[in-house]
Amino acid sequence: MIDRRPIGIFDSGVGGLTVLKEIEKILPHENLIYFGDNLRAPYGSRDPQEISKFCLDIGKFLEGLDIKLLVIACNTATVVCLEELQSKISVPTIGVIASGTREALEITKTNKIGILSTPLTAKVNAYKNEAQRIDDKVEVYQIGCEPLVPMIESGWEDTRKNQELIRSYVDRLPTEIDVVVFGCTHYPIIEEYFIRELKGKKIVDPAKETALEVKKLLKKLKLLNRRDSKGKVSFYTSGNLDKFKYLAEKILDRSLDKIKPALN
Repeated sequence: MIDRRPIGIFDSGVGGLTVLKEIEKILPHENLIYFGDNLRAPYGSRDPQEISKFCLDIGKFLEGLDIKLLVIACNTATVVCLEELQSKISVPTIGVIASGTREALEITKTNKIGILSTPLTAKVNAYKNEAQRIDDKVEVYQIGCEPLVPMIESGWEDTRKNQELIRSYVDRLPTEIDVVVFGCTHYPIIEEYFIRELKGKKIVDPAKETALEVKKLLKKLKLLNRRDSKGKVSFYTSGNLDKFKYLAEKILDRSLDKIKPALN
């Protein structure tokens, strides 16, 4: 069976491109549609009701483009909207928290896990609740890193001040943890700067685990696009087209065709 309908992926901005990048690697024949809500980013410091409205608008927009699966490539949106979208969108919908949590639990030796995320994701104990649902003995330490997403959206610079900012968050984690989860899809974009401070601790990037989850689900639902040609990728943003194009090309390391405006 060949199902050529695209997979829809969305994030508050460009962070979800880390998820798209991993899906492209694992499922190169699938057509993809990416929506970055750059006009209203970041979500991490917004009111949950506001985020819920944004996500439902985006979900309906992508549903209207005849997608076969919706991926919420944003931790904050997953926290706030996963269950709502699963009930209000007619296509299967997954988020990024469950898969990253499972991976962290599988590789930790100390049973102590650190989470670096947006403030909202940390405040509601998203990863802690998911982890302790699976293993109630695991210890989870969550740090909300408020300014990082807008700094990445603006174009991260490798400065001493920025490195000290990352160090300030890492230093708040207990030394006994052996695994750190990126609880925001923007953070893999600046992974090398975290590596400098994490000193050998293992990093879990939920983007990779989410891509594997996408493949598993499509296979289960018999929705895989079984063909030899490379899939097509379309990009939409609610924000500035040129800015989105610049950041997306930098993250994906390739030139992109036309970026389309939507919901602005």
